[in-house]
Amino acid sequence: MSTQEAAYPTYVILGSGGHTAEMCKITKALLHRRDSDEYQPIRFIAANNDENSDRQLQAALGHSGAESIFRVPRSRSVGQSWLSSVFTILYALIWSCWLVWRDRPQLVLCNGPGTCVPYCYAAYMWRLLGRLPPKSRIVFVESFCRVETLSLSGRLLLPIVDMFVVHWPGLANRYENRPNLRYFGRLF
Repeated sequence: MSTQEAAYPTYVILGSGGHTAEMCKITKALLHRRDSDEYQPIRFIAANNDENSDRQLQAALGHSGAESIFRVPRSRSVGQSWLSSVFTILYALIWSCWLVWRDRPQLVLCNGPGTCVPYCYAAYMWRLLGRLPPKSRIVFVESFCRVETLSLSGRLLLPIVDMFVVHWPGLANRYENRPNLRYFGRLF
């Protein structure tokens, strides 16, 4: 990979609780690959009110999350009304479009928190418009707890991501006609 391409960051999008725990495991595996330098720099993205991800990131990867997590607006808070969600989602989408345009990530890696949806759509849009590197990819790893059905984030992102990974054979069979869906067995 050229020096110019190496400057494009990898976005790892965190979510509070279990989503971050799963992303820490995925990131740890990514960092242990022989070609891990190709994914540097890694920019962790978390909602501005998600303080749990800092602790989990530090525990899993052995460095302080404070300097490596970029704080962004949350798309929707748990319990937030659907009507008010329209405005917070639009704000998060505008924010994500700006950040993706600025950084031009080579990889957007996520696993289901609502925070990831605007970033995936922004990356998809900017790639279609030629702003992102031609080899940029969007990878969604469905949460381990989704055994029979896809999450809302998964249903929204399945049509646009380059690779959609599921952990359970039932989900793989249910969506076997989707060329971007992959089943590698349980990853965790």
